[in-house]
Amino acid sequence: MKKIISAILALTLFGAAAGAYNFPEPDWGALLSERKTMETATDFELYVEGSPESAPYYGAKLEPRAGTYLGMIAEYSEPFLPLGSYLTYVQDFGQPDLYYPANSMIRNDNVVTMVGWTVNSLDNVNYDIIRARLDTLSKYNKPMFIRFANEMNCSNLGDDPDKYVQVFRNVANMVHEYPNFAVVWSPNDMGALDRPFEYYYPGDEYVDWVGISCYMTKYFTNEPNTKLVDSQYFMTGDYAWATNKIKPFMKFLSDYGIQKPVMISEGGVARLNSFGDDYTGWNEPRMRNMLWNIIMKYPQVKMINYFNRSYGNFGEHYYFTDYQSSVDIFNEAAANGAYLRSADASPNFVFSPANNGETLAAHDGIVKLYTLAYFANRPDVTVTYKIDGVWIHEANSIPYICNFDINSITDGEHTLTIEAAGQSKKYKLYKRGNAMCFGREPDPSAIQAPDVPAPSDNTAAVFEDAGVSVVLKGKELSFDQPPVIVDGRTLVPLRAIFEAMAAAVDWDQDTKTATARRGRVTVEITIGDNKLYKNGEAVELDVPAQLVNDRTMVPARAVAEAFDAVVGWDGDSRTVTIEY
Repeated sequence: MKKIISAILALTLFGAAAGAYNFPEPDWGALLSERKTMETATDFELYVEGSPESAPYYGAKLEPRAGTYLGMIAEYSEPFLPLGSYLTYVQDFGQPDLYYPANSMIRNDNVVTMVGWTVNSLDNVNYDIIRARLDTLSKYNKPMFIRFANEMNCSNLGDDPDKYVQVFRNVANMVHEYPNFAVVWSPNDMGALDRPFEYYYPGDEYVDWVGISCYMTKYFTNEPNTKLVDSQYFMTGDYAWATNKIKPFMKFLSDYGIQKPVMISEGGVARLNSFGDDYTGWNEPRMRNMLWNIIMKYPQVKMINYFNRSYGNFGEHYYFTDYQSSVDIFNEAAANGAYLRSADASPNFVFSPANNGETLAAHDGIVKLYTLAYFANRPDVTVTYKIDGVWIHEANSIPYICNFDINSITDGEHTLTIEAAGQSKKYKLYKRGNAMCFGREPDPSAIQAPDVPAPSDNTAAVFEDAGVSVVLKGKELSFDQPPVIVDGRTLVPLRAIFEAMAAAVDWDQDTKTATARRGRVTVEITIGDNKLYKNGEAVELDVPAQLVNDRTMVPARAVAEAFDAVVGWDGDSRTVTIEY
């Protein structure tokens, strides 16, 4: 790979010596064919929550062993905290420090920081100023990713590849003098088609992480009458899916043997345009694709920063998550245990293909299944799950979750089938006790007998379906274990209610304690305890949390109010309402 890069740089030097650099004319037919292949390739694969140890790891500076930092522009992030990273900027002119209030937030919060270092020109670079900026940033004593002179492949920064590479190397050498800084090389995902990524790659020794700017836009250059061929070349409109747009970059990394952790340095999905068009129906599945499917298909992606504001360079597209549906999508994704929501966090799991042979232990009897189901020009796919040919679940939005109750099947061999868009895929699974595995018998060390709830004085009441509905923000929730009423209090499945409120949930099997985090609120609740703890402060419960049919049941009012929700009860319809 280094020989190839050196040869390219030699050609670049020749071009620079001869005057303006002459970029190669692409083979437009071959390029279009390649893009079409990428855009129309079906992704249809079953995923599970695998062990963090199965994640790829490159040993790069500031690289987490597993998991993905999820971040956003710092000053727009309050409704989504806690986050693992903040996105902010410095410039090669103007203020010498980070923007306010990002500087205060970064100083006080336990996050890593993606520093976009905006550069307008590579002429007469003032390294003394760069040194002064780095010294200022080092005083935060925080882990920072320095993304210097990004998106060079679609700006004047890339007019002279040799100059770009030399300046980048000089700055990278300076950045590497600081123990808390990592160097990020980050082009645009599409860029100018006649400016290939390889013309700007500085070499492995100068780069810690590789990243891209990845934006899903409905119209190419804000032109409603975009030609089909332009949408295909630049993956806009119907072809604008994050798992598509990242493919050319991932192919480049593979072709040149570049082994680095990957990040979406900044990216988002268009919600509006300058004409006032609302893209809600177009936006929502693509936003889910970006936040769920990228880290399923590409576990080497270890940071995603969502650009939660208007993209002002063209004044044409807006990447807002301040629409309630977008807020819900972001929070739902953020709550999954594969994302890192602090600088020193570890993931609960990483997404792994089901056929990787890993033994899966059930939690509260449940093993979560996910399907990556991308079919070209089919944003409305429904995924059906069957066990031994019998329907068990249907899901109609990404990530197509199935909470598979393994206690519903006998020990031994079974066939799980996923179906979507007229296609099906079968997986052999083996179940023993509380564990299952695809393709082989589960690891014996992971097998335990299923948890059985201990009897109690109110056993009869506990196991009776109370006929109660729960409506969260106008949407009725469904539960595999229906709500029950104990001593006049409605109990609901803990994990289901917390995750419906976009809280991240951890379970400690030894102490029988659930911990839920949403924003700046942390709630802990233990089986049999008549208290829950909100940010460490005790809150009395009228009825303690308890096991019902191997599900942890908690008082709906208490746990919802712990997250500052308003809870109501309609006795006529026997409905609990929750608003927040």
